[in-house]
Amino acid sequence: MIICASRRTDIPAFHAEWMVNRLRAGYCLVRNPVYRQLVYRVDLTRRNVDAIVFISKDPRPMVPYLKEIGSMGHMYMFQITINPYGRDLEPGVPFKADVADSFKEISDRIGKDRVVWRYDPIVINDRYSIDWHRRKFELLCRELEGYTDRCTFSFIDMYGKLGKFGDRLRSVSFSEMDRMAEMMVPIAERYGMRLGYCCAHRDLSQYGIEPRGCIDRQTMRSLDIPFEEMDTPLREGCRCVRNIDIGEYNTCSHDCLYCYANTNDPSSRTEKVYDPEGELLFGTLGPEDEVVPLKGRETPRLSDYFDYRQYRFIPRSDAGRPPCPLPAPCSCVSWRTGRSP
Repeated sequence: MIICASRRTDIPAFHAEWMVNRLRAGYCLVRNPVYRQLVYRVDLTRRNVDAIVFISKDPRPMVPYLKEIGSMGHMYMFQITINPYGRDLEPGVPFKADVADSFKEISDRIGKDRVVWRYDPIVINDRYSIDWHRRKFELLCRELEGYTDRCTFSFIDMYGKLGKFGDRLRSVSFSEMDRMAEMMVPIAERYGMRLGYCCAHRDLSQYGIEPRGCIDRQTMRSLDIPFEEMDTPLREGCRCVRNIDIGEYNTCSHDCLYCYANTNDPSSRTEKVYDPEGELLFGTLGPEDEVVPLKGRETPRLSDYFDYRQYRFIPRSDAGRPPCPLPAPCSCVSWRTGRSP
């Protein structure tokens, strides 16, 4: 099972303590976003979880817990959004320089292959023109050079509730998508990054851009993470593999204008009280709730039967995968890199 934490809210930024408490407990409860009285019990033990994907605009509160998460044996990775927009679109997002510093720190600890930069969503209007994006995109590429080899982007989806912000948000035309793609590719290549188009609504392959999911099969294969195909895409164009989102809608305080996961009324979030010791990210179980165990891994791993700690001269890795048990020198990647959080 792959855990997504989360598309529905920013768990690293606002609910890091809750997340770590649930990993310590070995489970969490997640309320179905449509059928509210249906609650899933998600097994978060190492035996059941193949990887945790943290998605965040401010991962700094999660950084102090990374060593502990690694010591539990969890493989984890980050997708960190850094957009160049101002407070008019992202009023609650911290200074981008601080987020970039955290990005670099995480990359240094776990490796750039486990950290993805999201330039997402692309908004084009009178203030944020394509020429403006050209300057800002290259500035961010230069800042993150060497700390990731992948940038995922998408264009804004104009959900119904965004119509009231017509002075700042609008759909991006196909010609603008083409111009953005033509501009971004050589810049990304210059700084050692590959571009991936999330939830693609237009074929940009002529520019060398492939449609990719947030939690995609190519990344899972490269990191030796087992995965299953998604039965039904989360939305049109989604190419993600099967994953379980443990977040809760309308619990993110970044208050981004374009966000699909929040209502337009910030007070509906600021008035909520969160319990980091709770089983649910927000709220409690009621008498009408039905708790259903969520099906996870059925096939055990080889590591479930093999104790790498018998090799006393090799410490167990904190990175989520045990180091190579063969005597040194060993030619495998995990031995050569020796990464740990």
